[in-house]
Parts: sequence; C-alpha cells; structure tokens
Amino acid sequence: MCNTARRLGAHQWFRRQDLGDRRVNLTCLQENLNRGLNLVSRAVAARSPLPVLSNVLLATEDGGLKLAAMNQQMAISVWTGASIQSEGAITVPARLLADFIGQLPEGVVALELDAETDTLEVSSGRFRAKMKGIDADEFPPMPEGDAERELEMPTGVWSSIIEQVVVAAAQDDSRPVLAGVSLTFGPDYVELAAADGYRLAVRRAAAETGLSEPTQIVVPRAAMVELSRILTDDPGAVTIGLTANTSSVRFSTRAVSLVSQLIDGQFPAYQQLIPDTANMETRVVADTAAVTQATRIAALFARDGQNVIRATIEGTDDGGRLVLSANSAELGENQGEVEAEVAGTSTSAQIAFNYRFLSDCLGTVTSERVSLSLAGPTSPGLVRQVDKDGEDMPSFSHVIMPMHTVS
Repeated sequence: MCNTARRLGAHQWFRRQDLGDRRVNLTCLQENLNRGLNLVSRAVAARSPLPVLSNVLLATEDGGLKLAAMNQQMAISVWTGASIQSEGAITVPARLLADFIGQLPEGVVALELDAETDTLEVSSGRFRAKMKGIDADEFPPMPEGDAERELEMPTGVWSSIIEQVVVAAAQDDSRPVLAGVSLTFGPDYVELAAADGYRLAVRRAAAETGLSEPTQIVVPRAAMVELSRILTDDPGAVTIGLTANTSSVRFSTRAVSLVSQLIDGQFPAYQQLIPDTANMETRVVADTAAVTQATRIAALFARDGQNVIRATIEGTDDGGRLVLSANSAELGENQGEVEAEVAGTSTSAQIAFNYRFLSDCLGTVTSERVSLSLAGPTSPGLVRQVDKDGEDMPSFSHVIMPMHTVS
C-alpha cells in the first residue's frame, strides 16, 4: 500500500541540485491529472494565513507525479502515472490549475517548470498557460501518518458503511465531537457511528483487526466524506492505519492517501440510545423504493411548511399500509400510500419526522425492504434494513427523534 517510499517527510524528493538547466519536463494524460486534482483539491485550505496552502503541490516521485494538498484537518496525496524527463516540484494555485486542466480535451498534457521564476507552463494541443507558483520548500511537510496498527478492507465495503453513517453527523462545530464519525475497531469487527442530537446512525461490519481490545477514534465528518468519494472510484482495498499516539489516522489505497487529524473528546455512549426492539409496539415493513418515493413526494409540501412528514401505520387483515403525508398552509397537502406488513402489540400508529432526516436515512438503505419500529408517537423511531426472510439486520441501525406537532 502506502510504502515508505510514499511516506517521505519534508520534500526529500525535491532535489534542486539535480535540475541541471533548472527546467522540469513531464507529460501525463489529461484524464488522470484531472481526476487527481479533483481529489486533492478537496483538501485545499479555504482560508489560511499561509498562501501556499491555497496551492496544490506537484512533485516527481518514484517515476510518476505526486499531487498533494492539505488543510488543518486532513491531507490528501495522489500518485498518477507520468513520463518524467527531469525531476522537481512546485506549488501552484489549486483552483486555477484544476479548472484549467478540467477544461482541456482528453490527451497528453505537458508540464514545464521554470524553477528560477517558480512558473509552471501547462500545454496541451492548442492550449497553453503559464501559472505563477510558490517554491515547494514553503509547502509544509505532509503528515506521514506512520501506523502502529493496520487493517485492510475492500474499498466497496468501507465506502458503503461510511455513506450509511456520515449523513447523521452534525453539520456544525457547536459540539465538536458530534461533527465527527466514531470508528470502533474490535477484535473481529469495525463499527461506525454518527449522531447530531436528532438522529443516530450505526453500522457494523465484520473485520479481522488483530486487536485484543476495542479501540475507538473520532474522525472529522469532512474527512470521512472525502474518503467515501475517494473509495467510490478506487476498486481494490483500503488500508486503515492508526498512529501510535492515536492523534491521526491514515487511509490509503494503491494511488491515494488521506491522513486526518482526530477529534479530541468522548463520543456519546450511543449503544444505549438504540431502542430495544422488544419494547416496540409497532413494526412496519415495506418496499424501500416505494417508501423513498412517497417520502420525496411528501417532502415537496413539507419543505414549505414545518419540514414535517407524518407517518401513519394501519394494520389490516391482508397486511397493512404505511401512509406518508405532509401539508403546507400556502401550498396544500399530500399523502402517499405504500403497501406494508404491520406487526406488534399495536397495529395502528402515527408519528412525525423531519422530512430531511427520513429522506437521508432512506437514501442509505441498500436492502430491498426496510423496517420502521415504534414505541409511541413521542419515542424515537428505529429504521433497519430487512433481509430476504423479513428479519431486521442488526448490523445497521438508524434512530430518528420524532417531531412534536399540533393536531
């Protein structure tokens, strides 16, 4: 994976004495360079007292081209194939370079560095540009993220479980620990959890970690979102590396490395927040696509009202139905009916949710059918994926707090 050749500290690969005529020449494919820039640009610092952190680092390394960017939370490095004529490094404005490369047609792109003036010339076909850069020596050393413990998982699995959880993380930093995702590594599992005070998402997956005791870290939401995007288009395996002092975590594939700082603080004891299904009065099972469609339609009215969607469950002799409705004083009202299986001590129930929370939750469900279990109109609702036998899959839990409405 990310071997020692890719974990160099301050730019050891930047060798001015080897530049000869002080011009660096390399060529690479536009599509590869464009993808790499799109990935690292997400780590470019939006606001920083260091102008160089608004730039992306380009450096020859191991016979290819390395792209890198960093901010206060994370650093992303991408390695892409290139034909190297001579070695060197420079930083150039990230947005300008990414936008320029993105507009070029597919084909070969040539990069030429004038190290005397820190200018990068980019050319492809009939297009040519010169960009003013900053000396690579001014770019802070990329965090190495040397790992004491490592775990390897398929990228598809890891990307999926991130997507199922990260939607529930807080969008603001009023409670910093809730703006992150909890990662717990147990002896034979990894469990992700996120909560924002109104909802909780938990996903567990089997994994042989080699750990004798569970280890928990909290990774910033932004880093997990970017990691999911990286892994979606990178088939293979991802290596998760924990540093000795657990101050950072490294995720690496064959061509990409993301190192993230960790959030200090105690993540809530979320397991006790998951309702006990034995105490639930009503359980409804329905087709995921049908419930999602009914939710999206009801949201058209809910978003102009109080963001409220009402779920009404009605059991019948031949099964039952789930009715999702919303109304707006200005627009009108709507209701959608979905065929469902209803069970429990009470086969009739009603509850109200924020439509965004319900929609976000359903968007992460990968099973054909989904269940909603309720203990009452003022208690949290529990959403779970359902297997082919109609049983809940406990590896996934999404808890949503109800909204109190005036009838």
